[in-house]
This record gives sequence, structure tokens and C-alpha cells, in this order.
Amino acid sequence: LVPRLQAPDASGGGTPSGAAVANVVPPLWVVAFQGLLAYAAMVGGVAASLGSPAAIKGAVGILGMYVIMSVNEYVVHRYYQHLGINRTALSRWLRNMLGMKPFKTSGHMEHHAETLDDMTLDQKPEPILDADPFRGTAFSWSVSAQMTLEIALQSYPFLWLCGWSFTASTAALVAGLSLHAMVWQTLHPAMHLLPDPPITYGFPGWSLAALRQSRYFRFLYANHEGHHRVPGAHGNYNVCFPLADHLFGTYRGPHSCMTWMLLCCC
Repeated sequence: LVPRLQAPDASGGGTPSGAAVANVVPPLWVVAFQGLLAYAAMVGGVAASLGSPAAIKGAVGILGMYVIMSVNEYVVHRYYQHLGINRTALSRWLRNMLGMKPFKTSGHMEHHAETLDDMTLDQKPEPILDADPFRGTAFSWSVSAQMTLEIALQSYPFLWLCGWSFTASTAALVAGLSLHAMVWQTLHPAMHLLPDPPITYGFPGWSLAALRQSRYFRFLYANHEGHHRVPGAHGNYNVCFPLADHLFGTYRGPHSCMTWMLLCCC
């Protein structure tokens, strides 16, 4: 299980001081900078081995795939899982004009209702969650299949426009979705003190367990904890691939990526 992102304060008590927490959770700019370094190293490696044209196509394609997956994660979380779609003007128009019924909960709202401040679960009888051994915190293979179709419909046309072959596009799709699923399965059930999902359920939760204390995972943990703590859970909708929250103004933290970009440009 993921240890709590807390450290005892100087007095030896259990409540962490601000400095102690700051030493555990890396600043946003550190995570963003390290991500950019990894991205630059990847593009540089492609340029060195395959040449500049391939590196440019690869750079644009990889960046585009990340944006597609981050935005999809955001939209599904905010508008489907949190039923934000029911509050949109289009949804209200469809209900008024066509008698369309509002979308019903998928179990995610119930997941929030039973999550306590320390991220443990107050597991009261709830039919929609009781049927799932991971109480809505993990992706089953069937959910992963739905996500694959969703991302494939967007990524194949984009990568084709970037000049990627079908084989390369498929490899990128499988790699990106596998990485997302492994991060989610490693992070989300464990932070709610549930066991790792086995491979018979979905992507195994132990797949990236060795990275749970990395800067990236510690940031994701704190970022998602913020999602549970912010009023109405309106913020930090990205769980694994942070970006869309910063683009759409729903990031809740000290500084957004957009702030750092503006500072760098100035």
C-alpha cells in the first residue's frame, strides 16, 4: 500500500509541518521540468538514430497523444463520473426538447461519499459499489477495452496526419493506454487502502509498485487527494496524466503549469 504522504513534525507528533510535507511532495515545477527533460531525451534519441524528420514527427505525435489522453481523462472524470454533463446547456436542452433522461451515477459519486479525509473508505452498504471488489477505484479489463476504443478513434486520425504508420500508431496506442492503466491501478486503489488489483481483474496494481515513492507518484497522490478535498470535488480531475486541469483552470494547487509557462515567457 502507498504510505501516507506525511512525515512527523519536529516535535515528533503525527501531524506534519508544512516544511515536512513540502519535503515529501515535490513542487509542480519540478515534476513538470523532469517530464520535459524525459520528453526531450526521448526526442533526442529518435533524432540521433532516425534523423530529424522522424524526430519531429515523433515529438508531435507523442505530445498529441498525451494531450488526447489527458483531455479524455479530464472529460470522462468531470462530465461522466461526476455527472457534469447533466449541468451543461446541451443536456438541459435535450431534456426539455426531447424528454431525454439525465445520466445516472456510475458509482463514482458513491465512491466520493464513502471516502474520508484520510482517504480511507467508510464502506457502508452500497449496491453499486458492493458488486465491485475494488469499489470503483480500479479499471477492469472491460473498462480498459472501452477506453482503448475511445482513444483509438481519436489517436489514429491524429497520428496519421502526423505521418505515423498504422503499426507505429498502434504501438503508441497500446503503450500509452497501458502506461495510463498501470499508473491508475498502482495509485488509486492503494491510496484508498485497498489491495492491488490482480491481473485477472485488470492491469495489475503491482505493475509500477516500485515507483510509488517516486516524485511523480507522490505528486499524483497529493494531486488526487486535493480532488477529494476541494469543495464539490471540482478540481484536479486529471489523475494520471496532468495537463487538462491546467488548461481549463480547474487545477487546485500552489501554481498551475500555465503560471509557470507565463513566467518563463516573460
